[in-house]
Amino acid sequence: MFENIKLKDQIYEKVLNEITEGYYQQNQIITERELIEKYGVSKSPVREALIELCNEKVLESRPRMGYQIRPISVKEISDIVELRVILELAALKKTFLILNEHHIRLLKENLSRANEIHEGKNMMKHWKSNISFHLLLCSFCENSQIYAEVERALKFSYRGAIQYFSVSWSHRHDTKAQRHKELIEAMEKKDIELSLNILKEDIEDLKREIIEDLNG
Repeated sequence: MFENIKLKDQIYEKVLNEITEGYYQQNQIITERELIEKYGVSKSPVREALIELCNEKVLESRPRMGYQIRPISVKEISDIVELRVILELAALKKTFLILNEHHIRLLKENLSRANEIHEGKNMMKHWKSNISFHLLLCSFCENSQIYAEVERALKFSYRGAIQYFSVSWSHRHDTKAQRHKELIEAMEKKDIELSLNILKEDIEDLKREIIEDLNG
């Protein structure tokens, strides 16, 4: 299935994507044998990939059992939201120095595509379109390190959303599309303070909604 080059990295990405997209459930056990048979590879790259996922706290090693999907705590959600606010608002401030009609057009096109394919009850489609919007916005600041960290944080946020909203999602009301529209309008007016406030509120929704669910 895989090329011989960087087998470990390819398996790592595949397993991480399947965890992120909910193929594996929280606390589920993954075994080396399972992945060896699934991908038709040797034990070494599979073990290396799983160890790396443990180092990144995505998995936890369970002796004689396998590797358990590690639940995400509310504190971790809070921390990742705080990180996103710092990074994405900084990126937006930088973007405002070079903001032009081309940026606005790209955001509008992204929002239009999201509206065309959006299904309010489909959490995966919702989050993929949300990630796409935020990464596009972040890309305008032209800082690859900020972009990479925001991408990582968004994937972590997605995993958190799957964990906490898997049951309640069908009853939730989506506000992302409207807020993204408001953000584009504020940017088009070159209102940086309003744009920053809208973006901050949008990012903090995840933490706010999880806490509401837990308390409700």
